[in-house]
Amino acid sequence: MSALMQLEDVVKEFRSAPPVRPLDGVSLVVEPGTIVAVTGVSGKGKSTLLNVMGGLLRVDSGAVRYRGRDLARASASELDAVHRCGIGFVFQSPYLFQALTARENLALAARAAGGAVDGRAIDGALETLGLADRADHLPGELSVGQKRRLVLARALLAGHDLLLADEPTNDLDAEWSDAVFARFRAFAAEGERAVVIVTHDGAYARQADEIYRLEEGKLVREEEPCGKPC
Repeated sequence: MSALMQLEDVVKEFRSAPPVRPLDGVSLVVEPGTIVAVTGVSGKGKSTLLNVMGGLLRVDSGAVRYRGRDLARASASELDAVHRCGIGFVFQSPYLFQALTARENLALAARAAGGAVDGRAIDGALETLGLADRADHLPGELSVGQKRRLVLARALLAGHDLLLADEPTNDLDAEWSDAVFARFRAFAAEGERAVVIVTHDGAYARQADEIYRLEEGKLVREEEPCGKPC
C-alpha cells in the first residue's frame, strides 16, 4: 500500500537573528490506517512540522509528498484542493465561527468539503463527544473543553483522509482524552486514512502505532508503543 504522506530530508529554517532551523533533514512515512505521534520539548518545531506536512509552510529543501504529490512545489490552487478534501487540521487554538451554533459549525465543515450535510452523522458526532445537549448553543456559551471537543468533531466530519492534530487533548480530562483517541482510531480504520498527533503527553503518545521525538531538528523513533491505553 502506498504511503499517504512522506517527508524526504526536509529542512525548514527561519531567517531570524540568529537563524533557527526547527527541521533539519526530517524524513517520515505515514501509512494509511495508522496513528503517528510526535513528542518533544515545547518550542522546538513540532507545530512547524505539522504546518509543513499540511502545506501551510514552504520548506527550504526536501520533499513533502501527499499521495505522491510534492506539496513543496504545489500551486496555491492545488493546495486549496488538498485542504478541502485531503488534509485536515486540529490547531491548538479552537477556532470556531462565533455566530454559528455547535451543529451549524459542523454542517459548515461538511459543506466546505463539498459533501452533503448528513444530519444523522452530525448528531452522532455531537453525541459521541458529549455535546448533544449543546448542539444549539453558540461557541461563547460553551466551556473551553466543550469547544475543544467541537473542533475535534468538526475535523472528523470534514471528509479528509489525513488529519494533523496539534495538542488535541489540551483542556480535556483523561476520560475525554481517551474518548478522542478512540475516535482517531476509528477514523484511521476507515479506508486509507491516517492521523498525526503532536502531544506533550507521553502516555497518550504510546497509544499510537508509531512514536517519534523531535530533537535538535531530527525525528528520532521512540520505543515500541502500546497501540492502546497504557
